[in-house]
Amino acid sequence: MRRPRYFRRIFALFLAAAMAPAAGVSVVYTALAGSALRREARGRLDSQAAAFAGSVAAIADGCASGLLALSQDAAVLSALSDAEPEAAATVRAFRSMLRAFPRDSGPAEASVLSLDGGRALLVGNPAPDRDLATYGSWGVFRALSEAETAVSPRVAELSDGARSSFTVGVTVRDPDGARLGYALADVRRSAIAAAAAASGLRGGAAVVFPSGKLVFYQSDPGLEGGFIEGTPIRLDGDGVSVARATGAGTVFTVVAEAPSGLYDGFGRSARNVALAGLLAAAGLAAALALRASSSVTEPVLEMARSMRLVEAGDLSIRIKPSGDDELGDLARSFNAMTAEVDALLRREVERQELLREAELRALAAQMNPHFLHNTLASIKSLAKLGRSGEIAEVVSRLGKLLRAGSGRRDGLSTVRESMSSVRDYLSIEKLRFGDRFSFELDVDPALDPVTLPPLTLEPLAENALTHGLERKRGHGSLRIEGRLDGGDAVISFADDGPGMDADAMDLLSAALDEARPPRGDHGIGLLGTNRRLALEYGAGYGLSVRAGGSGAGFVATVRIPAGLAASAKEDA
Repeated sequence: MRRPRYFRRIFALFLAAAMAPAAGVSVVYTALAGSALRREARGRLDSQAAAFAGSVAAIADGCASGLLALSQDAAVLSALSDAEPEAAATVRAFRSMLRAFPRDSGPAEASVLSLDGGRALLVGNPAPDRDLATYGSWGVFRALSEAETAVSPRVAELSDGARSSFTVGVTVRDPDGARLGYALADVRRSAIAAAAAASGLRGGAAVVFPSGKLVFYQSDPGLEGGFIEGTPIRLDGDGVSVARATGAGTVFTVVAEAPSGLYDGFGRSARNVALAGLLAAAGLAAALALRASSSVTEPVLEMARSMRLVEAGDLSIRIKPSGDDELGDLARSFNAMTAEVDALLRREVERQELLREAELRALAAQMNPHFLHNTLASIKSLAKLGRSGEIAEVVSRLGKLLRAGSGRRDGLSTVRESMSSVRDYLSIEKLRFGDRFSFELDVDPALDPVTLPPLTLEPLAENALTHGLERKRGHGSLRIEGRLDGGDAVISFADDGPGMDADAMDLLSAALDEARPPRGDHGIGLLGTNRRLALEYGAGYGLSVRAGGSGAGFVATVRIPAGLAASAKEDA
């Protein structure tokens, strides 16, 4: 029997009403799921690239430390300085070298050369490029003529047939400071490959020197030793992450490529799942509508009203099933769908909160290893000079910094506590650098109780010193000022270093205005601190940068809400 037109019209309307939300959810799911998967993959790739860059820098730092100890070994100095060194002394020097850099298990193969190349402690036969008469003004030897520690690309074969990626070198001097020769460590390619694998990178990772020299490439080792311009490696775009880390005074650039087609696969997967869900929803809606259209009354109207509430964003709405029939099943399915979507959104919000907390913890810990390394190096230098009073001061200030950092990292700090840490940090660095710089603090005492995230001001002091005053020839100065500006606390760090060129300043300012996370070749300290403040206080707060008053130098300014910070402290 032919169904009446009214029934067909009700059936069509019922089916359309059931399918419209499903189609909308399908479209939204496709967009959200694809975007979320891409963000997750990009974040994982960024993390892996950063871990790999840090591992490469750590290998370089470890080799530099080992070479420094080797350059101070009495047997090595005797083998290089004595007019006719005894065979036993040479053997002891060779054993010292193998203890510092084991031939079979170490990440690098070491060698020691006299200044003229006439004496050498080598594993295997001498390499042609280590002939100082020919190559004494090239590569690592040229770099060591300008610095005590240097890193240089070197893609060459080692004594055991393995390949090296780069060389770390240290100048060897006698107790009077006269140059005796060079201590070198050729980092094995296998050590770099192991670091890439340990970081989770399985293909496409590359290590590039500041000169553009490619010293490691997972995908095609045959390209190693050339320049990146002649390779298919990209430094931007989807599926590419670039990270940088400094080791032994050299900036290593790591380029990580995602597997080919990974991002496209995410989009296809999301679309396929959405289409399957849409088709399943269409089949269920048609079956229910066919049997329930003849009895569409108030339950259908109630369902329509409920669907409008869901579309408006109220996911707490539930429908009481009218019975144990198709309409009741549809009501229960509707309830299950809204409950699942509600749970999904709650899980997403929770995940974002956890991600935010992890990001804050990671950013808060960024400056600690670098600063601790510098401080320990200062203590070591003071110990060699016998300056026990200054050692006691450095240790006391370092202890205060460590106690302050460990006690407040999970909560809030105050301007007074942070400025105390800044004063301790600069005092430690001043002992290390002597009269090369001076600093002045002029912070309004009214700012003392203002609270702010921990380790907010300390990275700015470190940035002013390492990227400003250290690069300046002659004496430099740093002035720190703090004042109230309406309801905000404003603290500025102004140094008279070489500053930053206008284009780089514009790029950095744009990144700070947009609160971008630290990435690329802008300062991790500035971008990381600004990101934390943006997460904590929202738009309008964070960091801004500009050139000094005469066009030189660099000024970084922090703005935080003084009233909001104070109330947050009272609540805590």
